[in-house]
Amino acid sequence: MKRKIIIDCDPGVDDALAILLALNHPEIEVEALCSVTGNGLIEHTTANALKILKLCGREDIPVYRGCNESLSQEVPETVDAFGDDGLGGYAHLVETTQQPEQEHAVDFLVRYAREHSGEFTLFIIGPCTNIAQALRKDPEFVHHVKEVLIMGGTKGFGNASPVAEYNFWADAQAAQEVLAAGFKKVTMIGLNVTHPIALEADIREMLRIFATDLSTFIYKITQVGVDEAWQSAGRLVAPMHDVLTVAYFIDPTLLEVIPAHIDVVTEGIAEGESVVDLYGKYHQGQCNAHYAATVDVARFNELFLTTVFPEFKDEIIQYIKENK
Repeated sequence: MKRKIIIDCDPGVDDALAILLALNHPEIEVEALCSVTGNGLIEHTTANALKILKLCGREDIPVYRGCNESLSQEVPETVDAFGDDGLGGYAHLVETTQQPEQEHAVDFLVRYAREHSGEFTLFIIGPCTNIAQALRKDPEFVHHVKEVLIMGGTKGFGNASPVAEYNFWADAQAAQEVLAAGFKKVTMIGLNVTHPIALEADIREMLRIFATDLSTFIYKITQVGVDEAWQSAGRLVAPMHDVLTVAYFIDPTLLEVIPAHIDVVTEGIAEGESVVDLYGKYHQGQCNAHYAATVDVARFNELFLTTVFPEFKDEIIQYIKENK
């Protein structure tokens, strides 16, 4: 039986890769995509979600437009690392006639959760605004979700400030409310494990050689990430943060996860910082989440590539075996 998921996202190159992985795995049923402002304004992230579905021939999956403003009713500063359109300047390559649903994402989330209580896993791979609003609208929402996987946070460093990861920083109050809500099972997959899975230059070259419509699209949209990484850090890699949530859902042994009490700073110089108390040492052993501590990069590469490009499985496995 396929496992049902909802992806709340802000596509975004890395969101696109996460959605592509989920859509191509035979045991996953993507029930819906919900958009939020993050890697672009809401009109861009919603349009990009529709384009990704078109690329995969899955326009049967509904897209629900979500929040453009954070809980503080301010539009977050959007990410510029993925180009003006969020997809590295290549969103125009995909055209679709599919339209987002009329129902707002928050209303959909509350309704779907009531109708499918305990049946689905919720992926939060953008700012947490939609989910926090769903919790405010229906306090019972927390009891209907089987599991929550969050791409957000980090421990000891950041990419939106010296200490804060972007998704938490963009709406720190929402992130704090989601982590404090009491979901049955929450895993925070942060920068400490998503940085290592960045798409390396040789793997991108492999995608170019595959020369399928999908591999070529991925090659093109990740170029802006490589350019930014080279300019900022002298690295020839493209960020793939969000995709690790789906990979972990497929194979939980990819990550070492540790029980933790996780809080989020909501104001001041450290706004958006995730405060990770491993094993709840400073909270009388009380933990509200799991913290992803380490990742097996080679196995991640194999899982991602062979799932999205099964026709090249033998070549992929052989290359990774000899070179990674």
